[in-house]
Amino acid sequence: MKLSFLAMLCGWVACNIAWWVGAIPILLKPGSSLRGADFMMIGTFTGIVVLIAWLVIFLPSDLFVSDASTLRRPRTAAWCGFLASFAIVAAIFGYIAWFEIANHGFVEGVWRTLDKAALPYALGTCATGTAAAYVRARLDNPQASP
Repeated sequence: MKLSFLAMLCGWVACNIAWWVGAIPILLKPGSSLRGADFMMIGTFTGIVVLIAWLVIFLPSDLFVSDASTLRRPRTAAWCGFLASFAIVAAIFGYIAWFEIANHGFVEGVWRTLDKAALPYALGTCATGTAAAYVRARLDNPQASP
């Protein structure tokens, strides 16, 4: 339990780094600005999301996947973490796109969905799953092959 929580903490750091890298194109738009409160809000919300992901995905995986499983290899774990994270992002933005397309037509609906700053959220979520799963597998067996 302690190792999976530490891995999710590393995932939270990766999430924030990836979120800010993905937000650069949005921040470079004319008229965009950030306040100090924005940094705290993003850190808090990403922390809540990572905590929920830990409770729903990583803690049960830690409790039910055996230590000898091939899913505990760092590379395999990282791919599984990436795919699980990507599935979550795809489901959320698919849900948003469904309503945007219904209200505005296909082409405009897709563009409106992508205009909702999809890149930072997609990068942050995928970085969280990948980094947390990889770090957890490495903590479990430091001599394991990457």
